Order: sequence, then C-alpha cells, then structure tokens
Amino acid sequence: MKQFLLLSFLCIASFGFSQSLPIDFESDVTTENFVDFDGGIATVLDNPQKNGINTSDKVAQIVRDGGTMWAGSKILLDSKLDFEVNSTITMKVFTTLPVGTIMKIKLEGDGAMERNVPTTVSGEWETMSWDFTGAPMSYEWVVFMFDYGNIGDGTPSSTFLFDDVQQVFVGAQVDLPVDFEGEAVNYTTTDFGGNQSSLVNDPTINGNKVIKVIKTDEAATWAGTTIGTPAGFKTDIPLTLTDSKMSVKVWSPEAGTPVRLKVEDSNDPTHTCETQSNSTLDGGWEIITFDFATEAPGTAALETGLSMGWTYNMASIFFNFDIEGAVAGEKTYYFDDVKFGEQVLSTEIVEVQDISISPNPSSDVWRFVSETSVIEQVIIYDLFGNMVQEFNPFTNSLQVVNTGLNAGVYVAYISTENGISAKKIIKK
Repeated sequence: MKQFLLLSFLCIASFGFSQSLPIDFESDVTTENFVDFDGGIATVLDNPQKNGINTSDKVAQIVRDGGTMWAGSKILLDSKLDFEVNSTITMKVFTTLPVGTIMKIKLEGDGAMERNVPTTVSGEWETMSWDFTGAPMSYEWVVFMFDYGNIGDGTPSSTFLFDDVQQVFVGAQVDLPVDFEGEAVNYTTTDFGGNQSSLVNDPTINGNKVIKVIKTDEAATWAGTTIGTPAGFKTDIPLTLTDSKMSVKVWSPEAGTPVRLKVEDSNDPTHTCETQSNSTLDGGWEIITFDFATEAPGTAALETGLSMGWTYNMASIFFNFDIEGAVAGEKTYYFDDVKFGEQVLSTEIVEVQDISISPNPSSDVWRFVSETSVIEQVIIYDLFGNMVQEFNPFTNSLQVVNTGLNAGVYVAYISTENGISAKKIIKK
C-alpha cells in the first residue's frame, strides 16, 4: 500500500496539480503547480512590479536560462478549455524586452494549438490577448513560452512576470459577409510582415466601421492582414469554378495600387489560392472584385485545389503587394464589406455633384460651396491616408486656410445633408 501511494504521489508530481481559469496567483496556484521544461523556471512570488494596471500582491514569474528557444512552463487545468463563448485568453504581462517581443501561448491535450502575440510596451504591465476563436474542446494544458524564438540567459531581460490568466468573451467567430458592424462578432484581424491593422470609425462616412491598415516603412513585400483570427471564418467560402469571385470595398491613397486577396485553409496553410487586382481611385472608396478562377502568377490554381478536395475558410488582403515598405514609404489603406460574390457601392452613399472648390490649385485658401445643401463636414487627407484638417461648418460655404500644409495633392471628403463628395485638391 505504501508503495502504491508513493507511486501515485510521484505520478501527480510529475504531471502537475490541476487548476481552472481564471488564475490570479493569490491563493489558487503555487509554484508547485507549474511544470517547467527546456530551460524555463516558473515561480509564484510577491509582485516586484506593483504598479500601473497590476497592484496585486502575488504574480507568476518565468525565468528563461539556457535550454531551447521554446523554454517555458505550463499548467494543467481541471477540465478541457471550452472556447465556444469565451474565445480569448488574456493576462497581464511585464517584460523589459523591446516592443515586439513574441509571447507564445500554446494549448496542449488532444493535439495542440498555439498563438503568437507581440508586446506593445516595455518596462510596464500590459494586458495581452491570445485569440482561440473556433478552437475545439481538446486542450487542458496552458503553456507559457515568452520571448519565443530566442534562448534566455537568466538575466532580468529573460525574466517575465504575468498575472490574471482568464478567458474572456470578445464576440462570435467572424463569417462572410463581413461588415465590421455591431458588438456581437469578433472582428480581430491578424497582421503579418509589418502591417498594423485596427478597427476604426470610417473617416469618410459617419457611423461606419472599417479596418485601417498601415503598411509601415519596415513592411515586407508580402505584408498583409488576415480578415479575422487564425481560426478563419465560421463556415467555408463556397468557391467553385463557376462561382469564383469575392469582393472587398477598399480605400487607397493612390490609383494603380496592387491589391491581392488570398484564401486558404486555416488548418493547412499549404492549401491556398491567390488573385490580384489594382485600385482605380486616388483617395476614394471603390469595390474591387477578385476572381479566383484567374490565379496570381506562381500560385496554386483554384481548379487544382478543388480537384484535390481543398476547402477555404480564411482570407487575407495585401495592399501594395510585392513592394517593400522601405521603397513605397509608410501608407495607410482602409477596407470594408468583404463578401462572397460581386457587389456594388451601397445606395445609401449618395454622391453629391454640386460641390465646387475654388481656387484649385491654391496657395492660401480653398472655398467649398454647395448650391443645394448644407455642408456638414469637410475632412482633408494627404495621399498617405493621414487626416490633416477637419471641419464641421453646417453652412453652404466654407473657407479653408491651407497655408500650414505642404505643397502637394490632397483629397477632400465633403459630407452634406444629401450625401458625400470626394474631391482632389492641390496646394501650391
């Protein structure tokens, strides 16, 4: 009997003590609950950085000292995680490493799933989120791998604090059509290659939500944005050889910008199809239709994929594809209304024809005049998509002083009670 009890104890010790989320490290989890691996050492201790958003008494710490680039520690939970409603794991993290350090959370059990998230601050606490929308109910281990990809050296820069590990609701899994409106859907986007995307208010149409994409000056040629989380859409995109089109409403600062759309299987990134088109407007919204029956050069044909039984449930968009950010310079784009099939611009957006701007070009002032309606708002953008001036005059006539602007081409969006107008304006 004693031998049986000893073996039972050793088995429990080797696999860790089970817990459940949320975990705040005040009393529910101790150092003994962690299972360290490959150079990671976890402890629960008094909070050495009791400031900012985290003034709790206890936190967890992982020190990475040698071992492998995936060194870390993990915790066994009482039961398998259910992401049907609360699809995102969040926690507070403190590191002194530079912004952009990769913090990996991996789930293990019947299989494995992992997400990488870069830090956005250094030397202070931040709340980080790992989105597991669509994940199966298969995992009971939560694995912490901080500064993934590098080997730790045991110094303060290889020491990480974390606290308040929990699941939260961020919305239902996204599905086509995607309009980025409402509060019940998870409109998280996933950037790669140097893009920076965010859900914002449409700068040209009041009350409309869109995705703003900044292709930074450090972006790769293939920098892009996945429309949703790495789980993809809730249902497959119903592409066939005879019904092979998707459409996206886009805003580009320049006509002729190459815009690529890629579809793939979220469970197999080798199953892809890509196609490409070009913007036709300088600083204006337009609908671009992408026909996957005409694949981009060097990419897999839709016919090939379908003949092999491939399915597609994820889409990514690439602005200024195949051009480095260092060459193009930082530029801002917007997109909205991702749909299967073709579409037209919403009839709710009425193009107003009676707006006049004079003088144009101008070295000092522009005068905006509407003969039939009240001008409610004027927003002026440079060709990089940056808003440089905004006015809410509620009058038929507005004089805009432009002496503070650099010489060049700008785009003015004029909203009236009857609709909107986009005008190219020039500062001499």
